[in-house]
Amino acid sequence: MRLSEENARRLNALVWKDRLRRWLPMAAIVVAATAVLTFFLVRQVEKADPTVDVKTHTATVVDVKHTGGRVATVVRVHLEDGRDVDAFSGMRVDPATGTHVIVNEARHASGKLTYDIARIAK
Repeated sequence: MRLSEENARRLNALVWKDRLRRWLPMAAIVVAATAVLTFFLVRQVEKADPTVDVKTHTATVVDVKHTGGRVATVVRVHLEDGRDVDAFSGMRVDPATGTHVIVNEARHASGKLTYDIARIAK
């Protein structure tokens, strides 16, 4: 059985209406969820303490404090200016005691100082 042009057009319009009725609410939910997540992520980034200055120091590893996980390690280092500080090490292999390393000293807008091991000194 063949439909007339008018009936085929009306049937096509009904099919598309049904598709829109089914998928439009889901698309609206996805867009709304994305907007909410973006809003909260932007608020979190605005609260971050930005880094205003970074200085590089050479240091010697004094002690390695093993934290439970393998993600990072806190290392006690002796800087060339005589200070002993705790530095964050994200290297795959923990530096051994006595290893010479390059440490980045980051000064944040709040005045806080953080120390990260950048690499092993050559």
